[in-house]
Amino acid sequence: MNFLKRIPLFEILLVAAILGINLYAALSDAYNLPNAWFVRDDAYYYFKVAQNITEGKGSSFDGINPTNGYHPLWMLVCIPIFALARFDLILPLRILVVVIAIFNAATAVLIYRLVRDNLSRAVGMAAASFWAFSIHIQSVAYKLGLETPLAAFGIVLLLHNLSKFEKSWRTQPVTSRQIIVLALSAALAMFSRLDLVFLAFLGGLWIILRGKPMRFLLPLDMLIVFLSMTASVALRTGIPQYNSTYANSALEAAVLAIVLKLISLYFFGAYRHPRAASVLETIRRTASAVTFSSAAAAILYLLLVQLGVGKNFPRSAFLIEWGLSLLLILALRLAMIWFGNSKIDTNMPPVAPLEELKANWKKWLADGAVYYGIVGGLLALYMLYNKIAFGAASPVSGQIKRWWGTLLDSVYERPVTDWGEFLGISYHSAYEAWQPVTTALVWLAEFLRPLHRGSDAARERYYIAMAIALLVTLVLLMVNARRARRAFSNMALLPLMAGCGFQILSYTATAYGGTKEWYWVSEMVLVTLGGSLLLHLLLHPLQKNKVTRYALELGGFALGAFLALQLNSEVRFVMPHGYFPADRPYMEVLPYLEENTPPGSVIGMTGGGNVGYFIKDRTIVNMDGLINSYEYFRALQNREAPVYLGKHGMTIVFANPRLLGLPPYYGQFAPYFENYSQYGGKNLIYLLEEPKYQP
Repeated sequence: MNFLKRIPLFEILLVAAILGINLYAALSDAYNLPNAWFVRDDAYYYFKVAQNITEGKGSSFDGINPTNGYHPLWMLVCIPIFALARFDLILPLRILVVVIAIFNAATAVLIYRLVRDNLSRAVGMAAASFWAFSIHIQSVAYKLGLETPLAAFGIVLLLHNLSKFEKSWRTQPVTSRQIIVLALSAALAMFSRLDLVFLAFLGGLWIILRGKPMRFLLPLDMLIVFLSMTASVALRTGIPQYNSTYANSALEAAVLAIVLKLISLYFFGAYRHPRAASVLETIRRTASAVTFSSAAAAILYLLLVQLGVGKNFPRSAFLIEWGLSLLLILALRLAMIWFGNSKIDTNMPPVAPLEELKANWKKWLADGAVYYGIVGGLLALYMLYNKIAFGAASPVSGQIKRWWGTLLDSVYERPVTDWGEFLGISYHSAYEAWQPVTTALVWLAEFLRPLHRGSDAARERYYIAMAIALLVTLVLLMVNARRARRAFSNMALLPLMAGCGFQILSYTATAYGGTKEWYWVSEMVLVTLGGSLLLHLLLHPLQKNKVTRYALELGGFALGAFLALQLNSEVRFVMPHGYFPADRPYMEVLPYLEENTPPGSVIGMTGGGNVGYFIKDRTIVNMDGLINSYEYFRALQNREAPVYLGKHGMTIVFANPRLLGLPPYYGQFAPYFENYSQYGGKNLIYLLEEPKYQP
């Protein structure tokens, strides 16, 4: 059994299994790579732009229109790999499979070390194996060719560094070098996926406010106020009306409310440790702060509306927000009474908020200047560069998708339509942010069918199952409050939780119209680590005995072997060797387009990522705008897209004309079209220089 104590052995076997499985996939038939592995069109936006950068065509998908519609660090990873595309289109895909496997292995090892050091070796084995070999995580995070492998690595690296920091600051002075390392880790995560900016920001608060009860309360307070304000407006107006009319004003009011509530909570003394005062005193201070700040936010925002600065806003939403935020913020304080450190000296006289601020502001300012100077400075430089180079400070793809969300009948993905999606707990759309937990809850809901019958009651059974699971989880955490508190602190689960909440609402509360399943990488990390904590709490009594502890470690090892074999079988099935002929076209549409268009043609497609990468001697222009220029986005909004594209040399369109008749296209291309032929539900169309009729 001693071999299980040698940490490198498990890590070596874990890495070898990950690399072996992926190497088998990388060396399989060329046809497999685009048709069974990198199957999402979005990945080829990266691949083609990276290829064009290496060929001197700039940051452009088509070599014509400059674009920033991607996450920057993954593009940096892709650039040297796709420099090889000029020689062989499949070779970079094979290399990328291996590079992604390396990111997977590094992430799995960090998860193992994080869980092992804070929970147990057996649970660490289970967590790392689940992450490395779960078919769902592999399918969503690693097989698509998108930025999720780097994002997952960045998140776990940040958590790992925060965990080490948590154990060092209690016994040793904090140095600027430590904060710089943490800030760079946060920046790595943020630039791997830009929506991880929330985690990066909250990580700074977790570092700066160390040793203060406020570090546990402040991130969740911010999330509560953001949720309360946006949900209050949606409750008042209905979600469809919220998306089309009120999302922007709700966000403005939410930012104002967050600032005012945090200031009020601090100066009303609601950031004292709840165990340091009576329950009634905690309730009084919290209620006073929330009531004062809610009234101030309502008065100030309505005044801004009258001055023409703010937007129209449903006034009764402020009253709803007051009730929601008061309830949730009070619940958070009461929870901290239960989970808080029982060693708090309740006899110590309370420190007045102003006195605490005077005593700590220099340290907070110094640490904040280092951390946010790096994270915020790098973000500001990135946005400035984008503004100068591309005309838009943030990726144009995100701006387009938020525009889609405000359109009532867009042909593309819609924004949220119900409360399950708004909260990110749906089980039937792209807003099921908590997979694979969602699948487990659907499975559990089937056991409730005899108690809650009806084919139309599936949603109710699902939410009942969720309520049961949450209740069991809460009881387990409450029974093991001390261990749970220590794990939440040492593994930085609290800023990760708050970051996940902000990230979900950044899509659901902003009328975002193009959410995808791979966006939820931080939630997958939280599910893995949170599940590890629950498993540890269940198994902890068995860890006290040496024999059962070894048995659990063997069980963790066996689970990893089982999951690895299962994934290996899946990969061997979908990535065969010697099955497809070497000369088979990578896409069936390629011969059609190459036979029916002259070399040098500039062809417009509503997507076109994979076609743009594989087609020979032709250029594909992206018409939905996700990987096009900001100028094209404005032209599409102004219904001048045909003229814009015509000026840039596009003469052929391959698309579904009926799709182009709907928002966001609004039929603006129809007067310029002359049909040529059809293939696979799409028309090959000439784009005329002058319209046949006035639209």
